[in-house]
Amino acid sequence: MAEGGFDKGLRSPEVRTGLRLLGRTLLGYRADSVRSILGALLWMSMVVAVPYLVKVTIDRAVDGDQPGALAGLVGVLLIAGALQSIGIGLRRYFGFRLSYRAEADLRNRMFEHTQRLAFEFHDQTTTGELMARASSDLSQVRLVFAMLPITLANIAMFLSVVGVLIIIDPVLGLTAGLSVPALFFTANRYAGKVLRHSFDLQTRLAGLSEVVEEAIAGVNVVKSYGQEAQETAKLDRSAGGIYDKSMDMARIKSRYSPLFEFIPTAGTVAVLWVGGTRVIDGALSLGDFVAFTQYLSVLVLPLRITGWFFANLPRAAAAATRIQELLATDPQIASAKVPVALGPGNGAVRFRDVAFAYPEGGQVLSDVDLDIAAGTSVGLVGATGSGKTTLAHLIPRFYDTDTGSITVDGVDVRDLDLDVLRTEVAVVFQETFLFSASIRENIAVGNPDASDEQIRLAA
Repeated sequence: MAEGGFDKGLRSPEVRTGLRLLGRTLLGYRADSVRSILGALLWMSMVVAVPYLVKVTIDRAVDGDQPGALAGLVGVLLIAGALQSIGIGLRRYFGFRLSYRAEADLRNRMFEHTQRLAFEFHDQTTTGELMARASSDLSQVRLVFAMLPITLANIAMFLSVVGVLIIIDPVLGLTAGLSVPALFFTANRYAGKVLRHSFDLQTRLAGLSEVVEEAIAGVNVVKSYGQEAQETAKLDRSAGGIYDKSMDMARIKSRYSPLFEFIPTAGTVAVLWVGGTRVIDGALSLGDFVAFTQYLSVLVLPLRITGWFFANLPRAAAAATRIQELLATDPQIASAKVPVALGPGNGAVRFRDVAFAYPEGGQVLSDVDLDIAAGTSVGLVGATGSGKTTLAHLIPRFYDTDTGSITVDGVDVRDLDLDVLRTEVAVVFQETFLFSASIRENIAVGNPDASDEQIRLAA
């Protein structure tokens, strides 16, 4: 992650990466997106229409129209109110369904992709980091998904109100439009300040998850060595880092949040002053004046909601960027594009000129030649860290060799389908792990369809 890239605010490459992920995810749920936006637009249309209908009703009443005509307008107002309520219901239902479905989709994609990543990735990535991306990062993304339809509708509502005000009085409409560039300039400045802090905060939350996960998973060791106080101190340090970073963001937000409130208010005051002056001058009718005052209250809401959305967008963009980083990680080890079938054989294994080194360590294996005949048992003896376990892990391709080759029954393991290879090669790890399931399910984890007799034999 480029340290200086966030300085461009909403135009930074990191933000664009996150926003592209959000856009691609939304495209997968076009129907819910369209329904939610249509509901929001229906609500917006009625909000904009009602003051204008009130204006027409008042003007006709002043002009002495027949009561029947006025009753018709009142009926139209009631229908508009009902449609407004329907729009709110549609927008909220489909908006929340969209956000939850998109969140679930991203979580499933992340989990599936993580399962396909090589051991090397998991050696270098903590469990807490992965858990944070699947929880707190996704929560930030879901918030944006839920707010997007109403934000788009509020932007459209603001533009519509400005348009109606221009129709009522061009000077009034242009005065109302002055708030837009000020709001977007402030939002971009805010994003440039808060983005790096948002990214750092999400990373620190991952660190906190790791501390908690390790303390719970290793509670027996912690208690047996009397390390409760040390683990608590470790948690305090991690939580303290999160507090410090959160306060950095709070200080920035405390400087910019008032602007997100002040700009709409200042715009409203400007419109009120201009509109009031023109009413006094007789340039606006009584109906225009009533519509004008109603539109003033309508004008503030979309600007504030849009400002709130852009205030939360940087953190969601940082979270989406972290999610995209994970999804873009190359699995490194995969099946051959055209796998070779593993013919009948007894499991003869051959190592030829094999060398291997871990990314963060020195050379573990070098120029290894080894033949293991089918049906034989071989014991490897050596000091801790000499490569015994590594040698076993190379056969099912938990890692790939740096040089040399490994064959099973004469077929290079890199030419085999990965699932077939790992079905044929069983590895007993040094550290025992049991899933949160029954003993039967743990025995059958590699073959869920195994019969009771097969499970008894394996046990």
